[in-house]
Amino acid sequence: MPPSNRNTPLKVDILLPVKERFTPKNAGAISGVVRDLVMASRSGTQFTIFGHPVERPFDDVAFTGLAPRRRWLHGRNIGFAASYLDSLQNRLTPDLVEVHSRGQVAAYLLKKRPDLRVLLYFHNDPREMLGTQTAAERTALLARLAGVICVSNYIRSCYLDELDIDQKTAAKVGVARNGAVRWLNEQPKKDPIILLAGRMVPEKGILECTQALAKLLPDFPDWRLIIAGARRFEDARPGSYEAKIAEVIKPLGNQASMLGFIPLEEVRQWQSRAAISACPSIWHDPMPKAVLESLAAGCALLTTRRGGIPEAAEGRAHILDDVSINGFLAGFRQLLNDDDYRQRLQDSAWLDFPFTDDVMAKMADQCRQKAVDSALS
Repeated sequence: MPPSNRNTPLKVDILLPVKERFTPKNAGAISGVVRDLVMASRSGTQFTIFGHPVERPFDDVAFTGLAPRRRWLHGRNIGFAASYLDSLQNRLTPDLVEVHSRGQVAAYLLKKRPDLRVLLYFHNDPREMLGTQTAAERTALLARLAGVICVSNYIRSCYLDELDIDQKTAAKVGVARNGAVRWLNEQPKKDPIILLAGRMVPEKGILECTQALAKLLPDFPDWRLIIAGARRFEDARPGSYEAKIAEVIKPLGNQASMLGFIPLEEVRQWQSRAAISACPSIWHDPMPKAVLESLAAGCALLTTRRGGIPEAAEGRAHILDDVSINGFLAGFRQLLNDDDYRQRLQDSAWLDFPFTDDVMAKMADQCRQKAVDSALS
């Protein structure tokens, strides 16, 4: 095991999935969370982030780009892990190697360097990820890991699903619920805008949501629909899913706009203005930033009872159990017709927001320290 002194700051290497781009322009969901984690940490931990080489990475955190080694043989993620192990030959071994959402990478590192303390940080359902799909895989990997961090209690329950382990072993799986930067100093005044911001993929429910709004908004001519996002976290040609959405909202004319991919700062401007924000996920979303950022901006949030969403939204948002077009229609109709109800949700979102990036970082730091302390004891 690498040496560690409880009185000195931890040295943590963070390994991103190869598909992530750690840049202000094209940061994916995991890159955004990781940057927030590092920036908000108050533990004194020394972080170095490793990921795919990019031209202009975030310049306020330590980042090293590594090209996958022998990609044709290993594949991208294992090739990246091999390059990381090569890099360790020229530097001190960290106290922890934190692998984000790649169980096969964690397993590879432990196989090649069993002396490393490896922490696995899950942003998605591990039962759907390579290397942790089965209970047997998760059990075997957990026995070798220093710990596991999950972005919600829901994801923790997914990791522990069907595992026959004792409470001590289960306690190695912790939670650092996703958080969001609160960029506003006071509750904003809202405009009659409905915002749909997120990735343009079927599981996010954007199409069903717009189908409902296309029926409803003609009865509310003062309201405007803004749709922001693309299939990937980058400016690219719209795909067929986006084309379907564009066709649905076409009859709304100037009452609806599709902006495509826009930078984070522009998204935040719309969140600050929008009276209503929707995160209409129809899959079991682990803990989407769109939910947290909407609440942070004091929006009246319409969302769904899926995955980890209720952990943040319960009591602060209008949560739908019915994710059909009719379900969205009923939810939006209530928010548009009932001004008092909409204002109450805005007030609840603004006044009761315990999901800051600081809280997230503190929970993650505690999980990291626990992993190191357990290995030393």
